[in-house]
Amino acid sequence: MKRAIAFILTLAALGAAAYFRFYEPQLRPMHHDEANQAVKFGALLEKGDYTYDKSDHHGPILYYATLPAAMALGQVRFGDVTVALLRGVPAAFGLALILLLPLFGISLQIEARVVAALLIAVSPAMTYFSRFYIQEMLFVFFVLGFLISLWRYILRPDGGWYFLAGIFGGLMAATKETSVIIFAAAALSLFGVVVREKFFFRKTNMPVRRRIFAHHIAAMAIVAAATAAIFFSSFGRHPEGIKDAVNALNIYVERGSFGPGFHAHPFFFYLGPLIVSIRGGLIFTELFVLLLGLAGMFFVFLPHRNDESMVDLDPLPVHRSLGVFLVVYTVAATLIYSLIPYKTPWNMLAFYLGWLILAGIGAISIYRRAGNPLYRAVVVLVLAAGIAHLAWQSQLANFRYPSEPRNPYVYAQTSPDFLKLVGRIDALAAVHREGRDLPIKVVAGPYEQWPLPWYLRDYFNVGYWTKAETAGDLGRNPLVIASAENVEAVREKLGGQAVEENYGLRPEVLLTLFIPTGLWDAFMKSKEAGR
Repeated sequence: MKRAIAFILTLAALGAAAYFRFYEPQLRPMHHDEANQAVKFGALLEKGDYTYDKSDHHGPILYYATLPAAMALGQVRFGDVTVALLRGVPAAFGLALILLLPLFGISLQIEARVVAALLIAVSPAMTYFSRFYIQEMLFVFFVLGFLISLWRYILRPDGGWYFLAGIFGGLMAATKETSVIIFAAAALSLFGVVVREKFFFRKTNMPVRRRIFAHHIAAMAIVAAATAAIFFSSFGRHPEGIKDAVNALNIYVERGSFGPGFHAHPFFFYLGPLIVSIRGGLIFTELFVLLLGLAGMFFVFLPHRNDESMVDLDPLPVHRSLGVFLVVYTVAATLIYSLIPYKTPWNMLAFYLGWLILAGIGAISIYRRAGNPLYRAVVVLVLAAGIAHLAWQSQLANFRYPSEPRNPYVYAQTSPDFLKLVGRIDALAAVHREGRDLPIKVVAGPYEQWPLPWYLRDYFNVGYWTKAETAGDLGRNPLVIASAENVEAVREKLGGQAVEENYGLRPEVLLTLFIPTGLWDAFMKSKEAGR
């Protein structure tokens, strides 16, 4: 592939990636996980301080990465923070994945990098979760940086790549506890390369087995630990955060293995929708990527006649040891993630990244082996059609059905109907004598309270309770938002002096808004006057 064509296609990949990640970020209501992260960021933004919570939160990198973006845009108060700002942060990291690929250097030839970039740019899974204000896309970016740095260290241990690998590893650890899975898969990948070099290709031009030094690995681990410690301790303000981060591993191991509850899913929870998802007449599939990835795996292990130093004679567009490294990582990470009972759909991105890169290798390997110009033209057309199909699915997933359960990437998503509840509260506050100081009481379980704290962040008299019995006196005529199990108790407390409206929170989850009759009358009069 000529460099000019590669440059144009890379620009096209970046353009497509930007479109699918940044365009219309507000189309989908805030997921409860996003709202949770947003409130944590709001505390850092307004108080200038952060304390790690080991019980139910991931690492702090997402919040610290958002802080400079908020400052640059002048959003210095939590009430000023916009959805575009929050979702723009993971979107930027999702886009930057493409910019990391050239760091593989000549070990991954430019043609394979370009195809991988195009697939990453338009993959529905990658685009959909790049639009989520959660840790995952930052984590995937650090995973790729770690794998590239580790590979470059294998190639040249006398360089500083082990130091960079340590930094990326520390950023991974300070982003999500699942970094331990990546470390395990990467260790297996390193072992696979050493075995290949030692037992199968002793005359290779890259004797890895003699070039990995224990003191470099130790230094890498120290740098990773120090990097993570800086963030978990809030830059030294809360050193107890380091201990909590270590203890959090036990919490997440127990939760993932023994107590997944709602998030317990079978082995094929990740791979199934990637192969095909058919819901209510909508068909989504990323089987094209998986098949190309399998082809890449096959060609990596396919016997070849030529010495690997003779790159021009080998149709494989990747150094075979790097190919082994990527295959082992991808298979190991896929199996580990799939075997853990606790599953959420965005977790698959860390291993799906490997499939996307291997798909680029597979596509170029098929093209080079086609030989005949006609066959090669067919391969190019099929590849273009496959990428276009993925882009079309991303269009559907992100812009047409971003909240519908028929979308396989939708998971416990906040219903658009919930925004009607928020709109009703805003309309009632506009006619209330106290405006946004009007009392609002939320009586719902923790799962049903979110994402209300995000949407009610500009209201100054909001309280949250899990049971009506503990919500105190409702005699001040507050607005009350109640989950289904609390409706009867709230109704009894209000003595029938309220108008009730029901709104969908998530599929099969309703919230009831109790509006004091006096406020309802004032609201109706204002509507009539507005006519």
